[in-house]
Amino acid sequence: MIPAEYSPFPVSMSSHAGKGGQVNEDRYRVESFFLDEEEKVASLFAILADGIGAHRAGQVAAELAVETITRAVAHSDASQPTGILQAAIVQAGQAVLYRSESRREWKGMGSTCLCAWLVGDRLYMASVGNSRLFLLRGRRLQQLNVVHQLPRDVSPAVEHKRGRKKVDDDPLRGYLGSKAPVEIDLRLAFDASGQGRRGSQKIQGLPLLPNDRLLLCTDGLGDTLKPNEILEILGDRQMDSAAPDLVQFALEKGAHDNLTAVVIGIPPASPPLRGEPINWRRALASVLLFGLLVFLGLFAWWLWISRILSLNPPTLTPIDTLTPVATNTAIPDNE
Repeated sequence: MIPAEYSPFPVSMSSHAGKGGQVNEDRYRVESFFLDEEEKVASLFAILADGIGAHRAGQVAAELAVETITRAVAHSDASQPTGILQAAIVQAGQAVLYRSESRREWKGMGSTCLCAWLVGDRLYMASVGNSRLFLLRGRRLQQLNVVHQLPRDVSPAVEHKRGRKKVDDDPLRGYLGSKAPVEIDLRLAFDASGQGRRGSQKIQGLPLLPNDRLLLCTDGLGDTLKPNEILEILGDRQMDSAAPDLVQFALEKGAHDNLTAVVIGIPPASPPLRGEPINWRRALASVLLFGLLVFLGLFAWWLWISRILSLNPPTLTPIDTLTPVATNTAIPDNE
């Protein structure tokens, strides 16, 4: 893909450490692309990660996850979005695990991640953990991803059947940084009828409509705000203030955990998702065709005039002239 200096998708972003006094271990990024130079299909990739681990190790894991996944997506051709996301997340999980073993204070660190990838007007998503992806369409808010709750204690003591306790060797259990395979959820839960929704990978590539809004948020915001509160703010605010207002309202409600919100808007009415450049060959062909049509039109007009003139030749009207008469009679002089 080709990095883009501009994007037809407006974006609003905000993050805060929360009122708990801890370090903000959330990380996020939004990047814009075009798929190729000719088609100019717009693409936007958004990711947020919620770090896990003490001694600031969580922010290291989250930053590494965001960097690794974004780089893998940027270097792809976007031909298989879900497959590209899966491979990128697996690579990020391995990178976090490897880095956690390089320093003692980073041991056991991990991260969640939530990816939303817009290719033209289609949405692709991948999720690991408990961050949330919402779709606002009209006045209806839907949560699109399936949430996996993080264990309460990242170093839990597990009760054995015989009554003994054992420290879990891999408390992250499928999150980025886990020794076990990363559990990537590709199910999109969407139902246009409003009668209930079922998560399915078949919904990947969900068509987005003009004026839709997407919200990516970490659990600090998703656990604090009720759906109707998110609906009210997300639907009534201008794009520039949507994310900051969501975070601010969560803080006013006493949110102690890290808070991050990324809002993506779909432009109204025929969004320029395909900004095609001038095709000079096509333009030249159009000019030549127009010139040919003009020539044929003038030639047909000339033939028509010629035919009219041949059928109705002009009538010649004789003109009377005086012919001088020769005579030998002398004209007398007047005396």
